[in-house]
Amino acid sequence: MVAATPDREGPSKVIMRDIVSIAFRALRSNKLRSGLTMLGLIIGVAAVILLTSFGQGVGNSVNAAIAPIANSITVVPKVSPIPGGPPAKPLTDRDELAIAKVPGVSELVPQVTGASTGAAGQISKAVTASVPSAHFTSASVTGTTANFLSANQKAVSVGRFFSPQEARSGAKVAVLGPDIATALFGPDPTAALGGTLRLSHALFTVIGLMPSYGKAGDNAIVMPMKAARSGVFGYGDGGDEISSIVVKCTDVPAVKGVEAQITQLMMDRHQIGDPKYADFQVQDQGSRMKTFVDLINLITNFVPAIAAISLLVGGIGVLNIMLVSVTDRTREIGTRKAIGASDSAILTQFVMEAIALAGLGGVLGAVLGVGLIFTTKVLIPMLGTRGFLSTFDPVLSVPPVAVAFTISLFIGLIAGGYPAWRAARLEPIEALRYE
Repeated sequence: MVAATPDREGPSKVIMRDIVSIAFRALRSNKLRSGLTMLGLIIGVAAVILLTSFGQGVGNSVNAAIAPIANSITVVPKVSPIPGGPPAKPLTDRDELAIAKVPGVSELVPQVTGASTGAAGQISKAVTASVPSAHFTSASVTGTTANFLSANQKAVSVGRFFSPQEARSGAKVAVLGPDIATALFGPDPTAALGGTLRLSHALFTVIGLMPSYGKAGDNAIVMPMKAARSGVFGYGDGGDEISSIVVKCTDVPAVKGVEAQITQLMMDRHQIGDPKYADFQVQDQGSRMKTFVDLINLITNFVPAIAAISLLVGGIGVLNIMLVSVTDRTREIGTRKAIGASDSAILTQFVMEAIALAGLGGVLGAVLGVGLIFTTKVLIPMLGTRGFLSTFDPVLSVPPVAVAFTISLFIGLIAGGYPAWRAARLEPIEALRYE
């Protein structure tokens, strides 16, 4: 008599393998129903991954944009709040020289700003003919010093910026933003170089073009401050008023101390005893932007949580379809129990079906979310976006993918638990009688 060879995998492994096989076979037998049920989970998982990636990308772009001004302070005049009192004193060159001596100040960029109507003159007839309707246009004019680019983390894309010698002599030269250059000289940037720009009654030679830095900068004309005062704003030789002073500190930790010293200095210079009557304002750019950064971080953390609601909706779909499955297969459950299937085997089978449904939906959702992120990474450079979007780069990391997939499995476990419990509690006789 030959003894039977025991199953090497053990009875529990064989039973679990059969249960998993039955679960997937049940899903395949109702492909459309299973697919529609998974759709909610697919969308939910993909949304969580995508929005988390976009949120981190937005946060990184904002931090990158803020980093260059984190050690900057801006001093601007403001209207005196004293009713009927003397007019507010403007900022002057003497204020700039005094601020430059404050410990912790590494660089100053004074600016005079205003609006003017510009015209492109003394250029070739071919260019004039190509832009007849855009020959005159309004622009923002900024008169400043030669360190304007370095202090503001900007650059010239075509041509050059004016030199310190040109700034001191008040040379009639100008650097244009991309929009004003296109409006006056046409779409070819090289056509603007060497061209003549008429502002008020003065003629300026275009020596450079700047890339896009946002709408305000794209329509700007930057020139030496002395030239802007005399040629555009009509200050005359004795005019020394300044619209604003950008102060660069040695480092970010020094900003608060420098801000306090500049405030006290200006209070003394303008003979103001009470800060609430100050006719100037000292603005810490880093602190002002911190509120904006905090808001962005709040949004980037909150939006994925909203997207997770769709996972809950998907879980409700799994619960619903598993209840329908238990009802449809009542006679099958009765037959299996009649031939010896235990309550735990029935419970495990339906739980495994729900987990398989949720797991497959989670995998497909993760693939969709990751695919959309890579698609976005490819499309953004192709769109040739300017400004903020030019630095936007979605961040793909493992934790959001793992968390979204784990949540989908957990939802499958929870949503399948109650229907599985109902199936396990069915009495074989009553189940066999079910029509």
